[in-house]
This record gives sequence, structure tokens and C-alpha cells, in this order.
Amino acid sequence: MPIYEFENKIPNISQAAFVHPEAVLIGDIVIEKGCFIGPGVVIRADGGPVIIREGTSVQDNVVIHVSPGSEVVVDKGVVVGHSVILHDVHIGPGCVIGMGAILMNEVVCEDGAFVGAGALVSSRMHIPSGKLAVGNPAKIIRGVNRDEASYAGLGAEFYTELADRYNHAMRRI
Repeated sequence: MPIYEFENKIPNISQAAFVHPEAVLIGDIVIEKGCFIGPGVVIRADGGPVIIREGTSVQDNVVIHVSPGSEVVVDKGVVVGHSVILHDVHIGPGCVIGMGAILMNEVVCEDGAFVGAGALVSSRMHIPSGKLAVGNPAKIIRGVNRDEASYAGLGAEFYTELADRYNHAMRRI
């Protein structure tokens, strides 16, 4: 898989994480155990660190980048949907970032926040714990309901199990 050192910084990937061979990782990256990093993901940590905490799913074609002097933190048990863009953000535990969402510089999503598919979250927006933000530009529309919160936990568990299955059963043919 394309993993690159940049300015003496080397990605640190847990043996208990799965990183697809067609993902690209550059620089100061930490990926903890139970994470699933899908095909086509690009994590470019050339301006600062990217930390992906335990049990987080970063699905196909996600792009994560860091500006000089900043960082990206994606906390435990987060589901980052297909084709999301994250730039200089902090995503709290148990969040769900819907497919195709774009989160700009210095966005903060507190624990259990949801961002709807296709949302454009403007720089410095703060999404409180347990709230749902949707639209372009994103606006907070309501609290996350019980079914949605349950989905977040089940989704994170599913991808942690899937990471283990991929580590043991995926073979290039």
C-alpha cells in the first residue's frame, strides 16, 4: 500500500487496523486498532498530525488533509461515509459524517453529532453533542433521535468487525 514518510514523519498504523492497499497515507498519521480505512482514501498529514482513534471507519474515497500548524482528530467509534472531505477538523466520539459531506477548517463535531449526506459545513462551525446538521451551508435542524444514535453504534461495531475480517480474508487475485 502507498504509505509515505514525509519530513521524517511516518504513519503509525495499529496491526489491528485495516488499511486498504489502495489507500494513500502520507506523513504524521496515527491509526488506532479496529479502524477501517477503505479503498481510495487519501490521508495527507503534511501540515500537521492526523489521528484516527479506535474503532473508526473511514470509508471509500475520503480525503483528509491538514493545514500547516493544525491537526485532524477523528475520535473513537466514528463513521465517516464515502467521499467525505475533512480539513482541519475535530470529530468527537460516536459521530456520523454522511456520504459526500465536506467539513471545512476548524469544524468541531461534539460527541454523537451527525452531519447529513452532502452537507457543506462552513469553517469554524461547532455542532453540539447529539445534534444533526444538514444542507449547504449546513444548519443544525434537530437532535439525533434514538434510532439514529443506535445506528452510529452499530455502524462503528460493524466496521470494526469488518476490519478484522478484511485483515484475515482479503486477498488480491
